[in-house]
Amino acid sequence: MSITLVAVRNQRWRTLTTERTDSDGATVNDSNGDPIIDVITDENGNPRKAIQCQCQWSHLGDSSQDWLDFTCTSWDTSPHGSALYTALMNGDHGAIADE
Repeated sequence: MSITLVAVRNQRWRTLTTERTDSDGATVNDSNGDPIIDVITDENGNPRKAIQCQCQWSHLGDSSQDWLDFTCTSWDTSPHGSALYTALMNGDHGAIADE
């Protein structure tokens, strides 16, 4: 099935995070009982970032369909996600807002 972008809006950078876990895979909480959140970093220690946006896709209908939240990254393995990331980075759909 071919998936093509119908429209995109509200593109924004987002730093990726994860809940800290112990050696058994259980979530580690702070003194208030809230999960400790860590920033995900790349091999150089830099925060990994994604682009969050809202999209409409050809396989789900036309431009009258609901907007769906979508996150794309530079390492996206889906062809449509990878293509959208490249297009957003090229400025094809306007500026990407800061977090």
